[in-house]
Amino acid sequence: MRRHDQGRHLAATVIELDSPPALGVLERAAECLGQRHPLLHAHIRRGADCIAAWHPGSPASLPVRHHPTGDGDLTGLVTRLLRECRIDILQPGPNLELHLATKQDGSAALILIWPHLLFDAVGIDLLLEEFDSPDKSRRQAWGETAPLPGPSQAWKLAKPMVEEMRTFPAWRIRSGHQSRTAGPPAFRLLRFTRAESTLIRHKMNSTAGELLLLPYFAAVAARAVKSVISTRHPREETALLLSLPVQRISDPTKRPLFQNHMTAWSLLLTHEELADLPGATRSLFKKYGSFLRRKLPAAMDALMALMHRCPSRLYLKPASFYLKGEICSLFHSHTGTFPSRVRSVLGCAITHAYHLPTVSSPPGIGIFFSEYDGQIAATLSWRDLSLHSGEIDALEAQLRHDLGLDQTPSPVPTQP
Repeated sequence: MRRHDQGRHLAATVIELDSPPALGVLERAAECLGQRHPLLHAHIRRGADCIAAWHPGSPASLPVRHHPTGDGDLTGLVTRLLRECRIDILQPGPNLELHLATKQDGSAALILIWPHLLFDAVGIDLLLEEFDSPDKSRRQAWGETAPLPGPSQAWKLAKPMVEEMRTFPAWRIRSGHQSRTAGPPAFRLLRFTRAESTLIRHKMNSTAGELLLLPYFAAVAARAVKSVISTRHPREETALLLSLPVQRISDPTKRPLFQNHMTAWSLLLTHEELADLPGATRSLFKKYGSFLRRKLPAAMDALMALMHRCPSRLYLKPASFYLKGEICSLFHSHTGTFPSRVRSVLGCAITHAYHLPTVSSPPGIGIFFSEYDGQIAATLSWRDLSLHSGEIDALEAQLRHDLGLDQTPSPVPTQP
């Protein structure tokens, strides 16, 4: 994983506050969290059974840093934190950093930097509830603890997903990945106003209905990426391979704080299926139902269990053969209302909250949605060397057009 930059696959969560908490209060909370959860100082290594697993480190306070930022936005600061952060899941050390940004107008933002392999958006949502917890007892919970199936059983369970993947090479899969060397992470945050968020929901309801929220936003993301790839390869019919999340645990009260809560859902959308937004949404919804009926989430989990036992140089070769080096065309998720239950942190009221995930290369592109208090936010995430600035502008224009905010998308400029 480290050879393919996955050890640097981090995310930021920004919690905007009406005022900054006292630094001593934040430092005490960081100390309690670090002592309470040994996994926050654990790292991954393979044991004698060849299975990669978390190994505990010494519990300690989490790092806290203070950043006066003036009254500008936080983009520059968060970009620098993501690029300079030294969190590495393969080395002992803290797996969570806390940064307090204060502005001259008296407001503040708590920025959390975290690795994707230890947390996901659900876990961060749960973590925020613990900042004000008086409980200082040490927790030994390590997330999902179900034992991995043996190799023969795992292969039998995984075979339907393997057969599904064998159908992918019939389509020429493309992504934004253009360079063998991944550039540093970059992102653009789209903060929609309440009025814009109302327009987005109105178009979604009239096009697909609220029950199709995930397929609708995934179709919007896919069509935005298609607009860029089609311009790069105008003589091809662009098919996209999406990587979408499926919740492993349906009951929110039983979801663990740590480790990823999702099964990757990989499916193809053809050139014809992406031709218009309603058609793309219907196709995604039908394929989602088929994915569940054929029990492919369990098959994907079993395939991942096989990969746990397998050195990356072995399983990357068949993946490269079947997918021609493209693991998917884009990453996408919609985390819904965030944070779901917390309205204040350390005595300070939350005014806005959103996630800023980074992506690996390939695919080099991710589009993520979340919502806080009626306001939708979208993160366009990419790796430098994957897209140039004109393509990012065109990606945003197509996204806004399909969301119902602009009448016509801008043409995608070619690479200067």
